[in-house]
Amino acid sequence: MVVFFSSRQACAGEVRHAFDQPRLPFRQAVIDLAVTADISLGGVDPALCGTQAPALHGHMSAEQALRHILKGSRCDVDRVDSHTFRLRRAFAEPAPAAAIAEPTEPPKEVIVTGYRRRQTLGASPAALSVISGDTLRAYGDGLRALSARVPGFTTTNLGPGRDKILLRGLSDGVFTGRTQSTVGLYLDDTPITFDAPDPDLLLVDMAQVEVLKGPQGALYGQGSISGVVRLITNKPALGKLSGNVSAGLAATANGAPSSRLSVVLNLPLIKDRLAVRLVGYDDRSGGYIDDVAIGRADINKTRRLGGRAIATWRLDDQWRLTGTVAGQAIDNRNSQYVSGALGPYTRAVPINEPHDNDFNETALTLSGEMDWATLKVSLNHLHHHLTSRYDAEGIASWLSVPVSGQLAYDEAQQVELVTQEISLVSPSHQRLSWLGGLYNAESRETFSPDLTEPASNRILFSERRQDRILDRAVFGEASYDLTPAWRLTGGLRGTWNSHRTQSLISEAASSEGLSLHQADYHLSHTLSLRYQPHPDMALYFQTSEGYRSGGFNTTKLASQLALPTHYDGDELNNYEAGLKVGLPAHNATFNLALFRFNWTNIQSDQIQSSGLPVTVNIGDGANTGLELEAGWHPLDTLNLTAVAQFNDPHLTRANPAYATAENAGLPLISKISASVSGDWSRHLGTAIWQSRATLAYRSPSRLNFGALQKVTMDGYTTLDLATSLTAGPLTYDLRLDNATGTAGNSFAYGNPFSLSRTQQSTPLRPRTLWFTLRVNY
Repeated sequence: MVVFFSSRQACAGEVRHAFDQPRLPFRQAVIDLAVTADISLGGVDPALCGTQAPALHGHMSAEQALRHILKGSRCDVDRVDSHTFRLRRAFAEPAPAAAIAEPTEPPKEVIVTGYRRRQTLGASPAALSVISGDTLRAYGDGLRALSARVPGFTTTNLGPGRDKILLRGLSDGVFTGRTQSTVGLYLDDTPITFDAPDPDLLLVDMAQVEVLKGPQGALYGQGSISGVVRLITNKPALGKLSGNVSAGLAATANGAPSSRLSVVLNLPLIKDRLAVRLVGYDDRSGGYIDDVAIGRADINKTRRLGGRAIATWRLDDQWRLTGTVAGQAIDNRNSQYVSGALGPYTRAVPINEPHDNDFNETALTLSGEMDWATLKVSLNHLHHHLTSRYDAEGIASWLSVPVSGQLAYDEAQQVELVTQEISLVSPSHQRLSWLGGLYNAESRETFSPDLTEPASNRILFSERRQDRILDRAVFGEASYDLTPAWRLTGGLRGTWNSHRTQSLISEAASSEGLSLHQADYHLSHTLSLRYQPHPDMALYFQTSEGYRSGGFNTTKLASQLALPTHYDGDELNNYEAGLKVGLPAHNATFNLALFRFNWTNIQSDQIQSSGLPVTVNIGDGANTGLELEAGWHPLDTLNLTAVAQFNDPHLTRANPAYATAENAGLPLISKISASVSGDWSRHLGTAIWQSRATLAYRSPSRLNFGALQKVTMDGYTTLDLATSLTAGPLTYDLRLDNATGTAGNSFAYGNPFSLSRTQQSTPLRPRTLWFTLRVNY
């Protein structure tokens, strides 16, 4: 597990600190050292370094202290800059005194930065989950791996680059349309989504992923109503040339083979001043859906080609400039649903339904440590281009002109997002701490759907829509220690939003233009009270509010009834109580959260009777839920974890035009989701053997509101297995996904133009076996 600290001490690499640590387990020794020296420390799990660290006494620098306790261990340390270090496995490891070691992720206090300041995961005043880079790599380097390991985390399954992320039962529908995402997705310090699907970045060379649940408007510029997912990358190390190459091959039951190649290079340019970290990958996913109408097997092949470059320039011991360039292109050859009763992986759709998702981002962050605060300035430019095609035969009856053959609906969306954010965060260890920030975002979008008759290339319907959205916010939070055990925190977020839309629709020989504008303001709050009577126990109570601005509908056929041109903003109020307990004597941790949200004027992306998209206020909803996370380290070589969420989602007020019944649940949200995982590790001479297994279950759920709420997705159980052997610079990975071969209908729809007429199912990828070789250098 990556242990990640946020430094407060200037010149930590040169300052000498007074250490007085007895002989401790490596995990605890490393954490105590980092807290004493007030440094940032990441990398491999300290438990892999050995069983016990030597005592540490005297005055020395942070780097000297780290090298002292690591001497003779299985780890080494790289200095990233004067106050940031990274643990890594040493290639030449001494033979251990005993042939056992602690597992990859034992229960321990993890230091997180998701709340803008350093604090232990157990003491954070809200529900937060952390997944390490090692776990992501072991289970496939994708966000879908979080679904079984983070309670309340759900993704749809439309296909790579087409999915949306949901947290805590807050589902506004399975379709991805005009609404702003309920979950904010951040790459380090910058947002990378607005109202487009998850770009589905391959998470190569990640430090960790932090999942913050509930509205986060007082902490983050992009005020997402259900939470924030932060993808935290490994940063350049200023003093060492290093990297790795990974190559993998996979076989899928009754499907085409897959492959993946990735390269990571850390390149210092000016010692202790400037370095770059380069990541590149080529991921080819074999198809497993057969289409008898076009006479081809394994039609849903996907290629994902991408990379990332991060440069860090240490201006001095207090100031740092970081630049990021990231890009990825996803090419889906076809969709991954089946229809009718031809079998779990067979369908008959007469045309190909490809999808492309191209993403690129450029970001620049300046951060500086001052005596009274940490300043961070982030600039970001993002471009997102998506195209999709659907078989649109079902729309023929809605057209005003006769058609003689197949119909295709092509949809193109381009999003250009520019954001600026400035934040100031006070030092952590004082009675009154605070943070404040300003956020500005401008989104320019184009939406260009075309309905065509492929045989004649005749365009039957088209729209050219342009949107310009301005989003400005001021946000802040203050915390006060009422007593050493009680802390009160309050926060506010004020937003101003402006939305301009221009649309030109052409159908047959006629055309219609629209020009629309709206602006609104909103003030939201957060309030929490934390009680921490002991370092290993914390209770908290929290209430928070989130808000999304409204927008416009324009896409319709002339034969359809008038659309609601405008949909209102929606508001969410979240109430939460939680308990976090660490039991060091029993090597166990336990987190529990009881929550309730009330959601007013829910915005939902829906489909019209014709199959075209529309966004409506579906009504009011609520969910009462319970989240559990537990970890237990019963043996030196074994760690067990369990996560679960229990939901009771329902509509409390239904819009009769779109939702036919109250108390029918919210789309995609299972009432029960749970998983258990086991991680086992053993030293074999100088080699490390690790194995992991995760068994996950999701109960049935409904596909959508309204007429489609009768479409249910069955519950299903999956089993994922992984094992690896690391010997010096080489790591051999073997992974079996969906070991039980479950083919159940997952959380997705197939084709919006035939969904109401034909039974559709989106099966899970069949049993897939991966072998990967990784070389570190």
